[in-house]
Amino acid sequence: MKNRVFIRSTYRFLIITLGLGILLFISGSIQAEATQKIKLSLSSNLSPASCLELAADKFKDIVEKKSNGNITIIRYPSGELYDSKSEIEAIVNGSVDMALLHVAYVGARSPALEFISSFGAQGCWDDYEHFYRFLDMPEVCKIAANEFKNQLNAKLLAPVSYGTSVVGTNKKTIHTVADYKNLKMRTGGSAQAAMYKALGAIPVELSIKEVFMALQRGTIDGVCTGPSRFYFSKMYEAAPYIIQDYTSPFLQFWFAMNMNKWQKLSLENQNILKDSAQEIALWTRNYVTKETEQIFQKFKNGLIKEMNFLSNDERARLKKLVYPAMHEFTVRRCGKNMGEKLWGYMIQARNK
Repeated sequence: MKNRVFIRSTYRFLIITLGLGILLFISGSIQAEATQKIKLSLSSNLSPASCLELAADKFKDIVEKKSNGNITIIRYPSGELYDSKSEIEAIVNGSVDMALLHVAYVGARSPALEFISSFGAQGCWDDYEHFYRFLDMPEVCKIAANEFKNQLNAKLLAPVSYGTSVVGTNKKTIHTVADYKNLKMRTGGSAQAAMYKALGAIPVELSIKEVFMALQRGTIDGVCTGPSRFYFSKMYEAAPYIIQDYTSPFLQFWFAMNMNKWQKLSLENQNILKDSAQEIALWTRNYVTKETEQIFQKFKNGLIKEMNFLSNDERARLKKLVYPAMHEFTVRRCGKNMGEKLWGYMIQARNK
């Protein structure tokens, strides 16, 4: 009898000890995962000292501080690793962990994302606030996240503001919408080409690296790009006549992470990355406004020959010409269901 009691007691002791061991092992594993020191690479492809390069550096600082040094962000700035096109593939296959992806090249993979970034709906926005209301709609955010997952094998961390656009020309300033007629304009994708055709311009597909020489040689008459790239790349030397381009309000580049790498992170680390990305997304919205104003002031101080802002009447004419062409383009490019859905959200955001 005593032996049986002893055996039972020993058995209970072993079970309890084994259970505590398992709990301690699990607890230790969870704690180790939460405090695991990891390194994540972050690539960007913009001009040095421009908004998104600064934003990427800021993200690195925020993440490393929030994680108490457990996450180290390894920066590869200004095309150090990839050009804009190959950066997309690097995110898809996991050659780089995170990147600020170019709006046009993401759009080539996903027409829906091209629209959401504002790049696929050029000439259709009332103002910047209209676009941001659209971008922040929960329905639009959900579509964007799904597109990144399904089309780019990536986790969307945040859309980040690249800046508004300027149009630079090499011979004369654009004062009216009619001045676009027969201008050979460098385009960055089919959406911009559709918009220029609606304005009577001649779209010319060209790498951004070839633009400066093409402007000098007269291969193209003009180019549309962000103020920071226009300034830091000194495009104004070849295209000294500029206007602010109202067709695309604050283009959104995409801050994304390879999905396989994302799924291996602890929930704590995922939240740190998401929260930090949202911080820099809001920061870029404010910064690009100031950056644009500063660069415009530099232009006015003698860097260019002439700078013009389209009047409200001319902006209305531009919109009237472009709107039906971009609607047709959106439905054709995105498919009727997705195209009409996105177009509807854009209209809904206008009426708020």
